[in-house]
Amino acid sequence: MRKPDENGMRPSANVGEGDVRAFLESLTGPSRGTLNWLVDNALTVSVGESRALSIRPKEDVPPHDNDIATFQWTEGGHTINASLGRNVWVNGQKVSSATLEHGDMIEFGEKGPMSRYRLCNHSFPTRHTVEDILSDAYAYSRTSRRPFVKRMSGALRDSGRRLASQTTILFRVTVVAALFLIAGFVILLYQNDRRLATSIEQESRKIEAVAVVLAQAQEDALTPDDLASLRDAFENQVLSTEQRLGSLEHRAGAPTRVISASARSVAFLQGAYGLRHLESGKLLRYVLGPSGEKLKTPFGQPWIEPDATGEPAEFQFTGTGFLLEGAPLMATNRHVALPWASGDREQALKEAGLEAEMLRLLAYLPDQAEPIEAHLARFSETADLAILAIDRSQVQGFGMPLADVAPRAGEEVYLLGYPTGLKALIAQAGPGFFETLEQEGTLDFWSIASHLSMQSKIQPLASRGIVARTSTSTIVYDAETTTGGSGGPALNRRGEVVAINAAILPEFGGSNIGVPVSHLKALLREPENQ
Repeated sequence: MRKPDENGMRPSANVGEGDVRAFLESLTGPSRGTLNWLVDNALTVSVGESRALSIRPKEDVPPHDNDIATFQWTEGGHTINASLGRNVWVNGQKVSSATLEHGDMIEFGEKGPMSRYRLCNHSFPTRHTVEDILSDAYAYSRTSRRPFVKRMSGALRDSGRRLASQTTILFRVTVVAALFLIAGFVILLYQNDRRLATSIEQESRKIEAVAVVLAQAQEDALTPDDLASLRDAFENQVLSTEQRLGSLEHRAGAPTRVISASARSVAFLQGAYGLRHLESGKLLRYVLGPSGEKLKTPFGQPWIEPDATGEPAEFQFTGTGFLLEGAPLMATNRHVALPWASGDREQALKEAGLEAEMLRLLAYLPDQAEPIEAHLARFSETADLAILAIDRSQVQGFGMPLADVAPRAGEEVYLLGYPTGLKALIAQAGPGFFETLEQEGTLDFWSIASHLSMQSKIQPLASRGIVARTSTSTIVYDAETTTGGSGGPALNRRGEVVAINAAILPEFGGSNIGVPVSHLKALLREPENQ
């Protein structure tokens, strides 16, 4: 038996001494990968019980039971003749005798191997070409009588094996390099797809987060539509709301002394926050069109990006706060000082890779022309309370005392605040003020409050109520208010703060919830939040 050649092909042991004219390459069975050289003019082919193919000169030994066919060389090719009672197929066709051509597929018997007949031009082949290997696989899959699935899997398996063992070293190296390149390209595409999917998901979360915070901010901000509604319905809807709230003090007979002494310490809070992109560290800004107009997304939301060239996107809000006696501090609700931290807004921002940041927070006191800059000093983790720090020089002589004893059910309380925000203040100022703003063209969120302050038009609204229930965590009363009054003080008949207005419960007959002043005292003893 000869050793395998450099390409893994194993020559048979029955090569004669004559010229090599052709060979059979076994593609199936235990002889798979073996080359049987057709040297002599007349040869006998036999298949043993192991299905291994064996070829010998015809005259070597007498015929025996394993003989299946003979080969005879004639004029440049072999003729195959099936032995008596034996079956031979050539290119899928059962034959008793056939003249073979280069590349013919021969199947020896029902269980015998399938071989490829090749002429070799009187020389041993040194290698198989890729074309030869693929051609063998195609011919096998086309002519084999095995079931389709087994036929195709066998063709793929054998062609892969031969490509890996019977081709040149250069080809194999080239294929391996190509596979690495393809794998690298696939990995790169996968990573790009993941980055794109992450980017799309991040963008959708950002849009969702912006929509969430806009839903709250739009309640407080003044839009052109709001101002048009104010102008069209000034004498009835808005004015009647202001009169309903503002006249409660008179109709309820609240003590004038308590209201007048306390009102000057109750501030109208006006603020705006922006969103910072955590990855880039930049504030989201408006994307501007060719004419400088603010563009919108296909979802109708403002289009804001960290690398845009417009102004930082502002999410505006209003609320109420009040000065504390003896300290340059102002109390309000946590959801007023941190408007993005309530509900599901903060989580939505976090998932979108955004972080809210206060851009501006102003406190307007009655009868003061200029607003006071305020910033968050501390907030409660357990109660809806926050404390703002302000300039001491601007609040000398102001402040409200805190009660030592909680109110009892049935006692009166007086609530001060700025319900409905700027809308109520404009209503209080009267139609003349609105007309002046229209003429000057200064109808925006910040300028309206500034004009109101300069004209001493900022005054809190007062209402009286009865305490319905008290506990260590809440005080429930029916003093009338609405959105914008959050953070205002609830006073007893001595003018002391007994609670900080925190929530409205319209489903319970207009009842409101206040945070007991004991929680505010506890917060004052805590250090500032970092």
